[in-house]
Formats: sequence, C-alpha cells, structure tokens
Amino acid sequence: MTQVYRFSESEILFFFMVLVRMTAFVVSWPVFGSENVNGRIKVLFALVLTLAVFPTLKFGVAQAEAMRADLVLLTLKEAFVGLSLGFLARIFFFAFRVAGELLSQAMGLTSAQVFNPALGGQTTAIEQFYVTLASLFYLGVNGHHYLISGLVSTFEWVPAAVPGLNVSQFSGMGHLVQEIVELGLKFSAPVVISILVVNLILGVLGKTVPQLNVLVTSFPINIMIGFFLMMVTLPMLMDQMGDFLQLSTVRVFQFVKSF
Repeated sequence: MTQVYRFSESEILFFFMVLVRMTAFVVSWPVFGSENVNGRIKVLFALVLTLAVFPTLKFGVAQAEAMRADLVLLTLKEAFVGLSLGFLARIFFFAFRVAGELLSQAMGLTSAQVFNPALGGQTTAIEQFYVTLASLFYLGVNGHHYLISGLVSTFEWVPAAVPGLNVSQFSGMGHLVQEIVELGLKFSAPVVISILVVNLILGVLGKTVPQLNVLVTSFPINIMIGFFLMMVTLPMLMDQMGDFLQLSTVRVFQFVKSF
C-alpha cells in the first residue's frame, strides 16, 4: 500500500525558509552565482540543496509559532544569512581583482578592456586573467564543496525560522576590506616594484640621453617585463592562493557563526 506523506502548514513554511536561504546563497555564490549562469539552473540547484538538507533539520513548536508571528521578518533574515555567506565567500576573488587592476595600471594596460559576463561590464584583461585563474584554482581544490558544507552548518549556527540576528560583527568589515587590499598589493608587489625600478632607470637615462624618447620606449618595456614577471611569479602565486583560500574560508565561517 502506498504511504502518503502529509505536511502541515508550518512544515511547508519551514521548507520555504530553508529554500530562501539556499536561493539567496546560490544567487550570490562566487563562480556559480555569476550572471552567465542561467537563472533556472540556480533555482533548480537551490531546490536540490533544500531537498537534501531539509530532512536533516530540526523543526519544533517554537519555530512554528515564530513563523506565524512574523513570517516576513524571518524570510528577510534567511535571505540575509544566505546573501551574507555568498558575498563573504567572494573575498577570495576580490583580492585578485585588486591585484589585476594594480598590474594593469603598472603595465599601462588599463585601456585593454574585455567584457566580464560575471559582472556584466568591462574589466581589464589582466584582472580577468587573475580572476579566471583564481576560479580554476577554487574549483580544482574543491573550494565549492567546503562552502556548501559550511552552508549546511549555518543551520546549526543560525537556525532557520528562529527570530533574532546579531549584525554587530559587520562593524569589522572595514578591517576585512583593508586585508583584501593588502593581499592584492602583496600579490602584485613583485611586478609593480620591478616596473617602478625600470621606470626610474629609464627616467635617469632620459635625463642623460635627451634624444631618448622615454615615454614611447617605456610602454613596450613595461609590458614585456610585466608579462615575464607574471609568468615567473605564477608558481609562488599558486602557493599563496591555497593559504589565502583557507584563511578566507575560515574568516567567512567566523562571521556567519557570530550572527
């Protein structure tokens, strides 16, 4: 005989709460949450995650009463938690965007723009190269698996359909942004400093030999030296990527735990 499962109204609302958090996370998730991923795929993936996680979650009377009392506020809370986790996970990629932008300026390639479908706008070619490299590394070391595991753990740290949310920890976002800029400077420092030294030498040569057109000569030299040093420092950058990914993942989970 076929057994029919019936869900109460409270259980359906609880499922909706979980789905809201999952959908908000998938939409803001780095790599998979970009604009070049079809919206239907995002919604389907969020639904699959919800169906996988929902049976493992605890649902009590207190949560049912809270949903009846203030459904809209709890829905906004779930969306906030999902979006926060997704956007904080982008920290790993923000540092490489900063590094790519600094390198583009140092090499004189800021005008070399390419369309970035993830942002829906123009970015420099060097920045796009670094972000693509970081994305491949992220997928190669299964960074998305760790993030999904952390997403499931958020239901223990911040239970669904439970009122109350501590957002005081977001006052430390300024320090986090500072760390991102510092890491971007560290990633680009070898190339930027080398190009600066070359420009200083060319400046001295320009004063010594006035016939030398330093402005025209510096462009190809900066580009060649920049690309050469980028290739030389690439193995070291890959090593730093692993450490930074681990650090950023820990930092993201610490933020979410404090909610």
